[in-house]
Amino acid sequence: MNGNKKQRRVNLLIAQKPGPRNRKGIKKQEKTFFLSKVFFFIKTFFLKANQSTLFLYSLLRKRPRLSYISSILIIIVIVIKISVYYVNIYSETILPNSVKINTDNSKVTSELYSLINKELAISLKKNEKRSHFLESVDSILNSIDIIDQYWIRLGLDGKLQINAIMQIPVMIIEAKNNDRYIISNNMKIISKNPPQEEFASLLKVEAPELKINWHSKNFYSKLKKNRSLQADIKGTETSGPVNFPWLIKQIRLINSEIQNVGSGYSLAKIIWSSQSGFSLKINRNIQMLKNKKSNTLKSDKQDQHAEELINNQLIEFDALLGDGQIRDKMDKLKILLIELSNKNIYPSEVDLDFSDKATFKILGSNLNPSF
Repeated sequence: MNGNKKQRRVNLLIAQKPGPRNRKGIKKQEKTFFLSKVFFFIKTFFLKANQSTLFLYSLLRKRPRLSYISSILIIIVIVIKISVYYVNIYSETILPNSVKINTDNSKVTSELYSLINKELAISLKKNEKRSHFLESVDSILNSIDIIDQYWIRLGLDGKLQINAIMQIPVMIIEAKNNDRYIISNNMKIISKNPPQEEFASLLKVEAPELKINWHSKNFYSKLKKNRSLQADIKGTETSGPVNFPWLIKQIRLINSEIQNVGSGYSLAKIIWSSQSGFSLKINRNIQMLKNKKSNTLKSDKQDQHAEELINNQLIEFDALLGDGQIRDKMDKLKILLIELSNKNIYPSEVDLDFSDKATFKILGSNLNPSF
């Protein structure tokens, strides 16, 4: 019986939770174990370091030449590290004492000079660091849509040099609400509603059913600075019955194929609509065609009308392509124009919106021959 009572007491003591004193004892044991573990690692580290040092010392003692070379290399590395450290500290105090900007656009160059000199004046007044000033310059260059690539250099001599390459405007898209967008050679929008005379020589594309929602890079840079503005505005968006990337791809194809026709023909305007597809306005330089065929032109009465057109030199005619098989139709248009010009025939209209033929109207004639 006594043995059973003792066993019950032992079981009860085991089942009981440790009291405050027991908890303190456990924590003390855990702390002691942790400290002993840390000391063990430190001791092991120093022992290994001591062994490595002794081994290196014995190796260098046996080979004095190696010791000499190693010492020189260590000194050189230390000197370079210290020099770089102090150069970096010194360079942060340098702000430009002169600014030189090279671009192929005089308007952008003058704008950059104005913005960067203004930013430099602010940095000098606030005694800002070099890195902060360069970040501001980078932000300015990145906010101008027409800039494609740029390089910035600010050396220890205090001379700031900026070289920038511009995107080349290649076409104007007239979209919904008569909004005009300048498209670059990289097929990016670089401007909206510019002055009419500024890009008068560019290829014009009319797509009145296309709506484009576009904001300049400068708008987004201001948006970041001003948190009160709406932050949920997205990038370039388009809506309408045509896919914008597909439209741009077809326009590039049409323009390149017209250029392959040869001298005497140039593309003046492209019109797109969901009902009729693509229609072209093509300029024909009769004088250039005449120079090519000067040995074959006749002087009889049948060519009097052609001679009158030659005096006018530049004649515009229409070409209807439709919506599908653009490459095949452009190949057919190219062959048609070349063969007709060889025969001194100048069409006023060409209709290629057929699967098996092309029809055209001859200047001064009511006939509609097919090809």
